[in-house]
Amino acid sequence: MTDWSAVRALFPALEKQVYLNTAGGAPIPRRTADAGKRYYEQTFRDGDVHWDEWLQQVEETRRKAAALLNTSPVNVAFMSNCSAGLNIAAHMLRGRGGVITLADEFPSCTLPWLQLGFEVTFVETDRRGHVSIEEIEAAITEETGVLVISHVQYKTGFRHDLTGLGRMCRENGLAFVVDATQSFGALPIDVTAAGIDFFVTSSYKWITSGYGVAILCIGDAYLKSEAFPAVGWRSAAEPYAMIFDRLDLSEAASALEQGHPPFAGVMSLSASLDLVELIGIAQIEARILELTRYMRDRLGEHEIGILSTTDPDHLSGITIVDVANPQAIVAYLKKRNIITSTRGDGIRVSLHYFNDYEDIDRLVEELVTVVDAGIDAVPETH
Repeated sequence: MTDWSAVRALFPALEKQVYLNTAGGAPIPRRTADAGKRYYEQTFRDGDVHWDEWLQQVEETRRKAAALLNTSPVNVAFMSNCSAGLNIAAHMLRGRGGVITLADEFPSCTLPWLQLGFEVTFVETDRRGHVSIEEIEAAITEETGVLVISHVQYKTGFRHDLTGLGRMCRENGLAFVVDATQSFGALPIDVTAAGIDFFVTSSYKWITSGYGVAILCIGDAYLKSEAFPAVGWRSAAEPYAMIFDRLDLSEAASALEQGHPPFAGVMSLSASLDLVELIGIAQIEARILELTRYMRDRLGEHEIGILSTTDPDHLSGITIVDVANPQAIVAYLKKRNIITSTRGDGIRVSLHYFNDYEDIDRLVEELVTVVDAGIDAVPETH
């Protein structure tokens, strides 16, 4: 059995606050911070002499990321951020047909396609973010070629069935593009079983490795160098041959990194991937859902509503709490050292494996105080 108190102790930021905002950006564990520092310390002390060692570490991190996603390292590339990966996907799918996505999707999932002139159809969801695969499929026309969707929706916490969506895409001849920023590191993801063609995720949320690197995973059918929209010296099949007058490109996803990798971010990501492997992604998911159910039960005891789905098949670590004047309440909670955020029409509370029951009890206690008294009646906290 996992010692969750020992895991929690790896995150120093939790010593001074109740942190319930992983969906906005997670604190990072000590080992992850140390990994990033180690790169800068080596550069500070020795200059560039560790280049070959750093490249080996990048390839080892690529292997770890591929293993967690059940794919091959050849399919994995490191980007500077998630939007960069989504833009590459959009460029590589030009001419594929129109795009289907959801109303109220995160802008990074929609803007690249609009910028390139794709016809984009937005499928409406209900207030809790619920939409069925059948409703998405009903929006497909003869001109549709791509489905773009977040695994977990940032405004509602609604968790989509990737395997079912992938099957629907294959049956209808659609390319399947998934943003897993709100699930990678929290929920199991199998890109091969789900038939995902382009997978992207940031690293500063649920994988807890900070800003500076994102993952792009590309399916085998799209690993064709002539389709790559941007290349550089490390895109070559033999980079150190320094061929400059003709194309001789690798057909690995890493060719899209173009030049030097984001070393510090990759090394930090590597340490966080090690922690996920140590705990186990299935155990992490179970812990998150256990805490989420506990919080929802506690809120229900005090008749504080939620705006997220109650369907167990679609739960994630994100819950939108239904309160009046959520911005003022989030500000009040922050003064009480409880970190949340506002999304949609309520307070977004995101629970990760490092949270505990005391965090939830503190939140509920403060919410009961502020809801009963009214935000205007709650005294200022200094």
